[in-house]
Formats: sequence, structure tokens, C-alpha cells
Amino acid sequence: MSTASSLLSSTSETQIESSSRPIIRQLDATLINQIAAGEVIERPAAALKELVENAIDAKATQIDILVRDGGKSLIQVIDNGVGMTESDMMIAIQRHATSKLPTGDLFNITTLGFRGEALPSIGSVSRLSITSHPKNSNQSMAMELMVEGGVLSAPKPVSFPTHGTRITIKDLFYATPARLKFLKSDTTELSACIDIFKRLALAYPTVSFKFKSEERTVFDYTARETLGERFADVLGQKTLDNLRLADGERDGISVSGVISLPTFHKSQATEQFFFVNQRPVKDKLLFGVLKAAYQDYLEGGRHPVVALFVTVDPAEVDVNVHPSKAEVRFRDMQGVRSLMIGTLKSTLERHGRETASHLTGEALMRFQRQPEQMYSAAPQTDYRGSTSAYPSMRQSVHPFMTSSLSAPRNESSTRPTYAPAMHSDEVPFFEELSNHTSLPDYPLGHAKAQIAKTYIVSETTDGLIIVDQHAAHERIVYEKLKQQYLSGGTARQLLMAPLVVTIDERQCEALEQQRTALQQLGFDFELFGNQAAFRSVPAILKNTDPEPMIQDLLTDLSDEHATLTSHEALLDFLSTHACHTSIRAGQSLSITEMNAMLRQIESTPNSGQCNHGRPTYITLHQKDIERLFGRT
Repeated sequence: MSTASSLLSSTSETQIESSSRPIIRQLDATLINQIAAGEVIERPAAALKELVENAIDAKATQIDILVRDGGKSLIQVIDNGVGMTESDMMIAIQRHATSKLPTGDLFNITTLGFRGEALPSIGSVSRLSITSHPKNSNQSMAMELMVEGGVLSAPKPVSFPTHGTRITIKDLFYATPARLKFLKSDTTELSACIDIFKRLALAYPTVSFKFKSEERTVFDYTARETLGERFADVLGQKTLDNLRLADGERDGISVSGVISLPTFHKSQATEQFFFVNQRPVKDKLLFGVLKAAYQDYLEGGRHPVVALFVTVDPAEVDVNVHPSKAEVRFRDMQGVRSLMIGTLKSTLERHGRETASHLTGEALMRFQRQPEQMYSAAPQTDYRGSTSAYPSMRQSVHPFMTSSLSAPRNESSTRPTYAPAMHSDEVPFFEELSNHTSLPDYPLGHAKAQIAKTYIVSETTDGLIIVDQHAAHERIVYEKLKQQYLSGGTARQLLMAPLVVTIDERQCEALEQQRTALQQLGFDFELFGNQAAFRSVPAILKNTDPEPMIQDLLTDLSDEHATLTSHEALLDFLSTHACHTSIRAGQSLSITEMNAMLRQIESTPNSGQCNHGRPTYITLHQKDIERLFGRT
């Protein structure tokens, strides 16, 4: 048969087959549950989450968890909650059966669960057993119910030592082997289970939690009266030492919790915990808020540690966005975003001169590790003194916190005044000091030397300070540029000939929308179809090729998936170029220049760290130095 004949024959057969009308059939209950399991129970951690949330909703005060093989072969949750009767259990394994919507109002949800999908979904893809002995019931014994691959066995009485419920999941996804192949290694799945466990433990400090893996107790959290105590349990005291309280309220919405100092950050975002009405969530809006708040402090790839609680009227938030219930949608999204960013930024500014507590300790330990160490028997003290040249400026302790955070002191009189905005053609590196007949007691002391043309050594009344000159000057330049931009405009540099850049439709729209803000920044431009002609650029770009930087700015402004607003993208642009135009490591400075920089650091907000989260200086107190030489 020729090629043409084959093609005609194939087409004819296809037409015949397509002319047959497909039959619409009702799916059976097991298949429906297995489909739902693909959305609700995508991995062992998701199954664990559903069971623990059910235990919390059942008013449990003790929850014990056991997993094996990362939850693949076994997940067991035992609680001392109100329990279920035999009839309750029979209904609970039916699809869309729940006790948590008594009024049927989806916009007034006060429990963690409400969809009625978890247990039937789990039972359709695993070997599920439910054992329960209810409180305040005529049922004298515990009853056990089994569901294997969607097949129900009749309930039977069993021995169960206390009131409450035990739910056991064995061989997750054995009934859907294709799904099982998508699971990751036991270690990875266990990590996901632990992450879920920690989030729920943080949200409910008054509940005791125990987590076992392969019969080994991994975590054992006793009930706590305050969130502060539970923070110490879950995050560890070292981390807690580097967290500061954040608290704000507006229009019936409140935000509270703890956030890390900018110089305390992680390579992964694994210690960022968000809660909405005590529900652990992973929401794009909230992660975007965090990125915007730390924009002036952290470089890309570094992540702060936070635990933040948003409390809002249940009618003002939709928790039914996704079957996993990990995403939410606020009615007043911009209001929540504005409140959270404002609260976080004000907290960071209050503590802008503090550096992470571990930095001074690490510096001292490095001194002690030298071969020339004279006092090998010197005690290895946990150095956690203040690492700032200024006294502690921690805010008042929120009622839910305890002495896990150091008690505050009223140091408002020590707060520095901010330098006025500058409007010269370029930001000067130094402001020379007038001669003094005596040396004032400056917070950052007086420069004594420069090490490796990179670090300034300064003596204070209580020890010495080591300053990273590039990091410090980067912050100085950025804050001055930011002040200029926010107060009306930065200096601009006219170009000899317009710089013409090809743009797409989205970039054209972004330029038009942000024209005023870009002009404040120093950009003057005209739009011609798919081209933009830039006639001026910020003065800070005058000694560089501005086109790559303009392209980067256009990408940020037009990115539909970006979590920063256009205004924040412009500030990000200023931060990047403050770094490029600051004093470099390896540049020699005179004593006068070093002292001038110290004075500028003292009058610059957020000067405890550079724009990328690195400390600008560390403090070694006299008592710490004396320890190095065995004097204490």
C-alpha cells in the first residue's frame, strides 16, 4: 500500500472511532477516594498532618506519633482527645463526613479540619485502622475499625488503656503502586514529617507532643504555658537568642511572633513558620511579605528565621483554597501585607545595631584555637553577651513570651539621630571631623589601626570593635540613596546620547506605570513602540555601563511571579548599586577617614549589618578579652 493510501486508511479508521459517543459513568467510591488522596495525601507528611490536626480538633492534650521508613510503612498517632463512638467511626470513614461544620458555614471555620476527606482518602490507598474509646459515652469498651484499600471490615471490641483515639496507617499507597514510586527517600520523607510536626507543635504549645522514628524518640515536647517556651523547645536556645519580638495590630488584624536579626540567617527557608488563626500555612503572600521586609538586609539565597502568627476574623480569610489547606486567601490582602511588612520593618529598625549573638563567640573561639594559646585550661564559656556597641534596645516583652528572651531595658535615650538626606551629585565617602581637644566617648570608639586594608580596629571604653569597611560603607551609601529617593529624588546624570533599549509589551507597561518612581530614581526616558530611550540615569551609574543594570531593573519590574512590589524592586536596585559604589576591601584609609566612617555608622539606621545580611562590625568586650588571657 502506498504512503498516501496508508494515510487515507488511517484517517478513515480514526473518523469511525471518533464517531462513537463515549459513555459517561459514575465512578465507584473507592476510585473517588483514591483520586481525592492524590490531592490531599500526596506524601506521608500530608497523612500525618491530617491525623494530628484531627487529634488537636478532638481537644487532645497529649499526642504521640510513631513513623517507620519515613512514614511509608507506618504512621501512628495516639491522642487523649474526646474519642469516637462506633457509629462515629463508621461515619468518619465516609467521604465528606465531618463534625467540624455544625452550621455549614465555610466562612466561619474555627477548626483545623473541615473537608471530611482525609480518613476515607487514606483508607482507600493504605491499610488503615481506627481504635477509639470515647469520653462521656455509654460505650464501655474501645472499638476498632479496619479499612484496607477501601474495603471496610466490621468494627470489633479491643483493649485500649485510656480514653482517646489511635489511628494507624500501614503501607501507605500500597493500593496505588504508581503513586508509591513518586515518594522520595526515607530520610527525605522523614524530614517532611518532622517539618509538619514542628509547625503544629509551635502552633499549640499547651499540647504535649512526642515524635518517634523507628522506635527512637526524636522529639518530646511537654505542654507549655507560653509560646516563648515552645519556641525554645522547637527552635533551640541559640536560635531564640537571635530572635526579636514583632507585634502589630490594625483594623482588627494582629501580627505577633519572633523574627531573626538580619545577621542571623540560614541557607534554606526551613525555619520560617507562618500561622493564620493558629493554622500552619505556606502561603505565597506571606513569603513575599518576608522577602520585602528583609529586602534591605539580606542577599539572595539567605533566609531569616521567623515564627509569625496572623490573627483575623475567620470571616475575613478563606482557608478552603486548596485541599491541603496550606494556602489561604485574605479578603483584605493589601491590608494584611501592609501591616506585616510595617511590623517586621519597624522591629528590624529597632534592632538595626545589634548583631547575632554567635558572632562574638565565634570570634573568641577562633582566637582560642590558635597554637600559641597559653591557657588551654581556660573554661569554654558560652559567650552570649551583647554584641552591639550600643546597649540592648529590645522592645517590651509580649505577654505570650517569657524569660526565654532577655528582659528589656529602657535605652531610648541612647538611640542615634539619623543623618539628614543629602542631595549632592554623588554621595561623599567621608565627612571630615573637626579637631577635638579631647576624645569624646563615642559608641564605636576611636580608630587605632587598619588590618589588611579591609578592617578598622577601634578602641572603646569597654573593649574593641572590628569594622568591615566595605560592609559598613555599603550600608551608609544605601541609606543615603534611599533617603534621597524617598524624599523627592536622587541625583541624575544626563547621557551624551540616549540609550535605546528594546522592550516587550509587559516591560513597556511596567515602565509607564512606574514612570514617576523611576524619575525620582534618576531615570528619564521616552517610549517608542518596542523601544525605550533613556536620556538620564542615576548619578551612581555614571562610571559604569548602565544598560545591564537597566535590563535587570526591567526584568524585576515586569516579572509577574515576583514577590516584591515595583517600589521594593527599585529599592533593591539601589541596594545593589550601593554595594558597587562603596569603598572596597583592600583600600587604604587614614585614621581621620576611619574615624569619619565610625561617626557615619553611628548616625546611620540599620548599620549593624550591610544590605546582604553580613555584620558591619563585631564587639569584643574587655571581659571577653581578659578571658582570652586567663585573667578571669
